[in-house]
Amino acid sequence: MATYARGEYVVAKRSGSGALYQGYGRVSYDAGAELEITSIRSSGMLNVRHAGGGRVFVVGADAVRPVPRLIGQIPEGGIAPEDPRVAWVFEDAGRMADRLGLCKDYDRLCDALGIPGRVRSFTISVFSAEGIEVTAKVQARSKRLAEIQVREQLSRTAAAGPIALEAARA
Repeated sequence: MATYARGEYVVAKRSGSGALYQGYGRVSYDAGAELEITSIRSSGMLNVRHAGGGRVFVVGADAVRPVPRLIGQIPEGGIAPEDPRVAWVFEDAGRMADRLGLCKDYDRLCDALGIPGRVRSFTISVFSAEGIEVTAKVQARSKRLAEIQVREQLSRTAAAGPIALEAARA
């Protein structure tokens, strides 16, 4: 039997129903439904709710299985989202988000999936090899890409030699 943790998502093996965790009644679910684990009981039962919210109900651990692939995880043999062959998909989706006024939602979705989103400003803090915290504001398609950009710039600067600091003007 699989080991589950609170907050994980599982998939129902078959259609069924579970008793409400608090209160009377039952909640039905379909085969293949994604359920979020809210807590784990010692008796081999799970407290779950439908993905996206809803009332908590009880199902047996044998009635569910792990999600085959985590959301945002590149399938084996899949193309990385930064690959130029699929970049057009994210560019078109970003333009559609702009047109439809869904920018914040699209940006949140891209960040959650770890995919390139619209080009926007990020403030990134990293530590140099000397232990100095460097904060930079950069334009990038994701926070991860912004961090990579800052780290590359920092390593190029370190390789070039010491940085001359400008004297503060009065």
